[in-house]
Amino acid sequence: MYEVKATHLTNSNGLACEIYPDVFVVQDGAVLSTYAGQADGRCPCDPLPPDVDAHFEIDNSQLKRAVHRATSIYRPRRW
Repeated sequence: MYEVKATHLTNSNGLACEIYPDVFVVQDGAVLSTYAGQADGRCPCDPLPPDVDAHFEIDNSQLKRAVHRATSIYRPRRW
């Protein structure tokens, strides 16, 4: 288990942490991205005010899914 600081709030009012640019882990176990699914290029989360100090735990499988999402978005192109 890993503890992360909440940096954003999802549209359904769940806590989220942006662990890589445009890649978010959510308190309910989801992984969201600006470039996937219905996000349609828009951020699926809103930033939390800076004075909010909330944390939540993520497990190893959620972290692996987030890393996979980040590497699929930012994989260097081979021409």
